[in-house]
Order: sequence, then C-alpha cells, then structure tokens
Amino acid sequence: MKNLGKVKSKLEKNEVVIGSVVSLTDYTVSERLGFAGYDFLWIDAEHNGLDYRDVLMHIMAASSGGAASFVRVRDNDPALVKPILDMGVDGIIFPLIKTVDDAKKAIAACTYPPKGIRGVGPGRAVRYGMDDVMDYLLHKSESTIFKILQVEHVDCVNNLEEIVKVPGIDALMIGPSDLSASVGLMEQIEHPTVLGMIDKICEIGRKAGIYIGAFTGSNPRILNLFIERGVRIICIGGDGGFLMSGARRALESVKEHLKSLNI
Repeated sequence: MKNLGKVKSKLEKNEVVIGSVVSLTDYTVSERLGFAGYDFLWIDAEHNGLDYRDVLMHIMAASSGGAASFVRVRDNDPALVKPILDMGVDGIIFPLIKTVDDAKKAIAACTYPPKGIRGVGPGRAVRYGMDDVMDYLLHKSESTIFKILQVEHVDCVNNLEEIVKVPGIDALMIGPSDLSASVGLMEQIEHPTVLGMIDKICEIGRKAGIYIGAFTGSNPRILNLFIERGVRIICIGGDGGFLMSGARRALESVKEHLKSLNI
C-alpha cells in the first residue's frame, strides 16, 4: 500500500532500492526486516511452503515494518494471483516468463476488465471498504500493483524486445542463477555469455522505460556488475541465509574466544 509509493519515489530519482527474500513462515521476520530498513520484501511463494495465510501475514507485517511487499507467485495462473492481489500486496513477481503470451497472461491477471481478467473483490486492498472501492476498481488498482516479470531464461532474453511492448510491465527482474543455468553455465554470472544476456536485458529495459532489478547478493563485485548496468532494484539475500550466517558468526566468535581461554 503506502510503502510502494516510497519505492517508486526512490526509483524515479534513480536511487537504488534494496530488498530481501522472505521464505520463513514466521511473519515477524517481515516486520523485523522492514524495521531494519529494507525497502521491499520479496515474499517467496514459489520455492517453499508458504501458504496463503502465511503470505497474508507477511504482507501485513511488511506494511507494519515500513517495507513494500512483493510476492513471487508459483506461476502466472490468474487463480493463484487473485487472492494475493486482494490481500493488498504492493507487487507481484512472476517467475520464468519466456514468451509474449506469458507476459500478457501475467499482466492480465493483475488488471480488471476490460483490460484484464482480475476478479472483483479487493478486500484488504481497499482497507475492507474504508477506501473508495469504485475509485480503486476504476482508477487506482493498476498503479498500486507493481508488476514484475522475472527474466531468468534464455528464451525470455530472445523474446524480450517483444515482451516489453506488453502494456503494464513495471520492472524486469533478472534471475542470474536460472539465467546462467538455462545456457548450461550454472552460477557463472561473470561468464561472457551470461554477461552478454544481462547487457541485452538492461539495454532493452532501459529503452522501454522499464525498471531493471536483479537478485545480486551482497558481494561488492557482483553488486557493481549490476549497478553499473543500470540495475536499481536489488535483492541482496534472504531471511534463511541471514539467520544461518549470523548464527555461524556468533558461534565461531564464541568458540574462538573460549579457545583463547584454553577452555
């Protein structure tokens, strides 16, 4: 809701917005990450066991913490997308877009007729009727849902010049792991072939006036690789990884201290 406006404002000023993946079921994770200062949360309903209730709680917690909520759905099936839109999410991330038809289906799922096929029943998206429902349905719904298409396959790159002509796309999100895997170069992000695809994505997106994002991690060299190409939406890690790395660092620090005490 209101937190999407902050993200858009930064992007309009060519500032970088920083996000984290959320995959754990405890919704306080999203609130904590919001309080920590993340601009957006990538609530991942594709790769783990988050159900609709989990997603709703994370959306609400992100809002409380001050972060925009972007939910990555399992695919562009309108039946999967509709309940999440009605939860008042700030954006939808569509994985593995490969064709123009994939893109059209994704955007249509987020858009009311006659432009799209979203069913009417906005629920929390209109604060349960406290907002002007008709104003939302007729005027505000399209601008309050940030529609993000993931570019994570060579087929998408090959079709991208036509894909970006589909009206309503707000951002392209590069998935470097799957993108590199799609050409047999798993995780070789800096391979010339992969970099060539990334360059092409950024150039096409820039010419189309569409924001470019990427899952970058926090390695400065990889961050620079994307930032210098105009990427302004970056996802630098995830809750599970943050938990593991923090827990390991604390444990190793204490073990080293105990060793110094000959204990």
